[in-house]
Amino acid sequence: MFKKIDFYILRNTVVPLFATLGISALLLLLEKMLSLFDFVINQGGPIDIVWQMLGNLMPQYLTLVIPLAMFLGVLLCTRKLALSSELDALLSCGLSLHRLLLPSVFIAVLLLVVNIIVVGFVQPYSKYAYEELIFDVRSGALGAAIKSNEFTNLGEGLTLRIEETRENGTELVDIFAQKEDPDGHIFSVSAKRGNFYASPDQKYIILRLFEGTLIDFNIDQNRPRILNFDMHDLPLEVPMFEQFRMRGDEATEMTFNELLTLRNSGDTAITATLHSRIARALSILIVPFLALPLGLVAKRSGRALGISVGVFILLLYHKVLEFGLDFAAEGILSPWLTIWFPTVLFIMLTARLYYIGAYQVGGTPLRKLEAVSDVISETITKISKKLGTAS
Repeated sequence: MFKKIDFYILRNTVVPLFATLGISALLLLLEKMLSLFDFVINQGGPIDIVWQMLGNLMPQYLTLVIPLAMFLGVLLCTRKLALSSELDALLSCGLSLHRLLLPSVFIAVLLLVVNIIVVGFVQPYSKYAYEELIFDVRSGALGAAIKSNEFTNLGEGLTLRIEETRENGTELVDIFAQKEDPDGHIFSVSAKRGNFYASPDQKYIILRLFEGTLIDFNIDQNRPRILNFDMHDLPLEVPMFEQFRMRGDEATEMTFNELLTLRNSGDTAITATLHSRIARALSILIVPFLALPLGLVAKRSGRALGISVGVFILLLYHKVLEFGLDFAAEGILSPWLTIWFPTVLFIMLTARLYYIGAYQVGGTPLRKLEAVSDVISETITKISKKLGTAS
């Protein structure tokens, strides 16, 4: 019987858990995707690099998404059991809330392992890869796009303008290029069409121009030399781009093993990051004990106040840890005060809510808050009715 109950609770927990995990991650990525598209377009980088950036951001968002998904999975399962009177039937059979929470704790232990892998090992590499992509886009190392109807500075005094591009940028129409040397030598060329090619040694980009005019002007000469051509190759030297720094210059880019090795180095950023990652990884074990009491609702009311309260608590805890990491990394305050003290408060609040739900008769931890919500709702309804009657 217990096995059937366990599988039933697991099924009702895992479905909303994975749904929340996917939806939350998608919403966070969509919000970031717009700003990344804007950044890449303004920098003239290739658009497909945005998908790589979003992929590297995913582990960063999982720090918040995994506890949130775990919370909603357990809460919605408990809420379903409570509203359908299945919870009453299980409790009347002698099963306690502790026993019913066992499958959720099992899921939390599995997610703890996932959380440690993501926070301790995947995030450092993905954060470094994301910063490297940002650096490459800004430096043009990924191949800056030459925009139509704009003058593009290619370095070494060379300016290029293309009126129109066709065939996905492989065919150029109405081209103007000018190179000016420090000694005053000006070389200008215009052509009706052209193409880009790479030299065999990959050191140059060849701009092959067709049906154009070449103007060579030197300030020492009285007049420029003008040449009409059917085809002309203009070599452009491939620029040498600055290399991105090595991984590990920042504590947030170090793995668990690297942080443990350097924990006695005296660097406050390393110590704070290590404390923060341990606290975040272990906090997933607290989430089921927070979700279960908030999912206990009276069948008559059926309110979803617990969802709002629980999400608010998790978001507040997440933000407090972020600020605590910043203060501890700067050496302003100890990580025991900025990271572990909020964690202890989170555990104490969860323990109090769980105690009310598990040991008090008819225990619904948000009963008083629901009463206040009813008063506010009734007041707003009365005021709106009066305003509607007056109008």
